[in-house]
Amino acid sequence: MRPLLKRIFKTIAKHAPGSNLRIGSFRACGFQIGDGVYLGEDVIVAEILEDNSEKLVLGDRVAVSPRVTFVTSSDPNRSRISPTYVTPLRGRIVVGDDAWIGTGAIILPNVTIGEEAVVGAGAVVTKDVPRRAVVAGVPARILRFLDDRDKPQEASVKI
Repeated sequence: MRPLLKRIFKTIAKHAPGSNLRIGSFRACGFQIGDGVYLGEDVIVAEILEDNSEKLVLGDRVAVSPRVTFVTSSDPNRSRISPTYVTPLRGRIVVGDDAWIGTGAIILPNVTIGEEAVVGAGAVVTKDVPRRAVVAGVPARILRFLDDRDKPQEASVKI
């Protein structure tokens, strides 16, 4: 996809009034987004526009809260510190099925978030998050793991 067209679709996705329109716009950019995904408002994917490889993959039923930033590429651009002192970061981000990303979280390159994991609001995720882990903080750290005791119990029906 041409960079200008990709930029247009990303702008539409960022400001679109509904999750389905945001999802459609991000899919048009070449991102893989599963079924039943929710994308909040103002989601950003920071990337190299000319890179058309599949850098962002969201599994089924992933919930992405407003103002989440996925960073698949980061470098100092034209700064004199590049490339002598700083290595550009580039990589893929994969979010497993049923994960929940809290408001304002930042996910950095080369990170996989496991199935049913929870990323707290404002967290900066720099490393992989295991399946069913709850992480928060800057940088994000594991707080605990979800287990079957966390699931709501079915109400017993007496007849």
